[in-house]
Amino acid sequence: MVELANTMDWPLVKGIVSDLDGVVYRGRTAILDAVEAFRNWQAEGIPFCFVTNNSTHTAKDVVTKLNGFGLETTQDNVVTSAATAAQLIRQSYPAGTRIYVVGAPSLRKAILDAELVITDKQPAIVIMGLDREITHEKLRIAVDAVLKGAVLIGTNPDLLLPTPTGFEPGAGAILTAVATAARVKPIIVGKPEVYMIEAALSRLGTDRATTLMIGDQIPTDIQAGKRAGLCSVLVTTGVPPVEDPSLQAPDFIISSLKQIPLKR
Repeated sequence: MVELANTMDWPLVKGIVSDLDGVVYRGRTAILDAVEAFRNWQAEGIPFCFVTNNSTHTAKDVVTKLNGFGLETTQDNVVTSAATAAQLIRQSYPAGTRIYVVGAPSLRKAILDAELVITDKQPAIVIMGLDREITHEKLRIAVDAVLKGAVLIGTNPDLLLPTPTGFEPGAGAILTAVATAARVKPIIVGKPEVYMIEAALSRLGTDRATTLMIGDQIPTDIQAGKRAGLCSVLVTTGVPPVEDPSLQAPDFIISSLKQIPLKR
């Protein structure tokens, strides 16, 4: 994929919405250029908000991690797919709705915080995020519930996640197994849908024309940015870019966030 980063073509940057995994860090390892870029934007007074499809961490967990890399942030700087999923469910379902959860403790916490009930007995909804302790039994319960009428919701469709040593299957890989077996199309909360992008924009208070969407995945990050009307930037520090003519191409392709010019 050809790198596209002509300084003369960049828009006036007054706000940034960004992915995390593969952009700011890979697993537990910081991407140093990215951390430096965000610190520079912070020094220039350019606001940013992170939107992560990863449902295995709370906003508090993310802040602790970023602060450990030397990037001072607060929970207002982070929108997670787990919290967004719980909020969206509560917009359509009352407190006490029965939910079967396949995912990390952070997803379970978000569901409980929204006053929903976690159970494998006749759930109205099956919600699935990244679960590194997935078993055939969890998949069986999820498929059975969906076949009996439960709504299938995925925190995100990411098939692949970057790690310090390579890659691992993402939440989308697990979700696809259940959706395929039950022959249903799941409702997706995270990118490429715009729910988290809209939440980030409301926090930033910036104009879409002057806000960048930065990510490392074309099917999710870039499509979400495009759908939200933002200038999209693909950085090649994460998952290998997907060449798919059916997807909207990024406005810029870069190898380091430091290639984005500081302009106000």
